[in-house]
Amino acid sequence: MSSLINKQLVFIILQFLKEKNMIESAHILERESGLFFDMKHFEDMVLAGKLDEAEKYLSGFTQVHENMLSTKTYFELRRQKFLEALDKHERVKALDILMKDIKAFSTYNEEVFKEASLLLPLENFRQHESLARYGDPKTERRNVMRGLKQCIQENPAFSGKLLFPITSTSCLQRLFMYARAAASSSAAANAKAKSMAFL
Repeated sequence: MSSLINKQLVFIILQFLKEKNMIESAHILERESGLFFDMKHFEDMVLAGKLDEAEKYLSGFTQVHENMLSTKTYFELRRQKFLEALDKHERVKALDILMKDIKAFSTYNEEVFKEASLLLPLENFRQHESLARYGDPKTERRNVMRGLKQCIQENPAFSGKLLFPITSTSCLQRLFMYARAAASSSAAANAKAKSMAFL
């Protein structure tokens, strides 16, 4: 019962934060509570190329090795980050991503890591036959996002977390008003009781 009340309270606070245009605070609470995954927010980050921020948000809901859909989601984000670094000719950054982010997936498929390693010395990674059709980063982010959305929607880790429950507007403000009114009437009753005690 207590966890249900806590869950409802978090949703009320999330709604309040969004109503008051405290969007960043709302997204932090979403991630920290793990109760509501805002697909639009995630998509906006991915499409804007904020892939580290997208991964951080994702980490509030699932971990890399939680299940195969989670693993695929993290892999696609990191792969895109790696390819964008190569596209900008940021070889040091690409190597860092390869060693820290992509190597974690070699336990699933050693070839993935080897193939990514072969891309580093290429002047244009699109010379590799598997990436010959790779477009510009904005187009590729849209393509990646379509796959990510499908993985997230099918992932049991996100079950019940993709739709925000319908609540009436300003629910938290009404709760504050009720609490204030209750406190006022309680204070008035206490004052009346004290004055009666003197009689």
